[in-house]
Amino acid sequence: MLGCQPLVSIYITTHNRVEKLKRAICSAQNQTYANIEILICDDASTDETQTFVEKVMMSDHRVKYFRNDSAAGACAARNLGIFGAQGEFITGLDDDDEFTPERVDLFVANWDEKFSFLCCNFIERYRDGKESKYYKNNMESYFNYKDMLFDNTASNQVFTLTSRLVEIGGFDIRAKRLQDWDTWLRLSHKFGQFKRLNAATYIMHHDHKIDEKRVSKSYPLSKALNDLKDRNRELYVGEDARFMEYIISSVRGESTLLESMKWSAKKKTARHIAKHLAQNVFKLKKYE
Repeated sequence: MLGCQPLVSIYITTHNRVEKLKRAICSAQNQTYANIEILICDDASTDETQTFVEKVMMSDHRVKYFRNDSAAGACAARNLGIFGAQGEFITGLDDDDEFTPERVDLFVANWDEKFSFLCCNFIERYRDGKESKYYKNNMESYFNYKDMLFDNTASNQVFTLTSRLVEIGGFDIRAKRLQDWDTWLRLSHKFGQFKRLNAATYIMHHDHKIDEKRVSKSYPLSKALNDLKDRNRELYVGEDARFMEYIISSVRGESTLLESMKWSAKKKTARHIAKHLAQNVFKLKKYE
């Protein structure tokens, strides 16, 4: 009975990718959990997106359409869904990705208000048909905002109460990159510990092969990390601020061996030394 199930809102942001959007919508429609609404958040597409969605709406009352008249960016598009959602719960889906059928059912069954949000493992599927699973541990995992300071341990989509996303103001429209990380960091800081379920229920599609480098984004990662730190200054203090500054320096290729050794010792991992050495070997090869 739908009356016994809380309504779950699924927002899907899109911009001029109607063919990929079709797969995303289909995966939302095919959820085993029945009481959902599917919110298509269109950032001023100029292709056939609006025509297609309006046709889908005629046969599926669960689908709703929101549109920016002019392109305002992914964060503004997501906020159309967040602030227009009617569901008690909410989760998101990128237009080039898809849900496995049991995703929403699993989240609802495992919901506990003591967690700020729930998230899951995910599968990366590449153009050559190969796949990788993240994360590979075989147990449920628990985190707090401290675990989000230097890595997005929640992945790109979460499940939470709609009221909580509204309370933190949704996505920060100033963010040009790492928008998901920024939002989940603020959400976990505001509402506490979060939980990652041991199930891969999200399929992330890539246009490149598994052994190919991803096309670089137009906004540099080092700038995005610095923006993340600046927008959340109250969270990055003391040693945490210094470590983030080191990470930014490392991404730029400007960190020293001594700094890398120091942070590897502090964090009890050889990763920072290894990255520094790899960067410098690459630089040397360029001049051979």
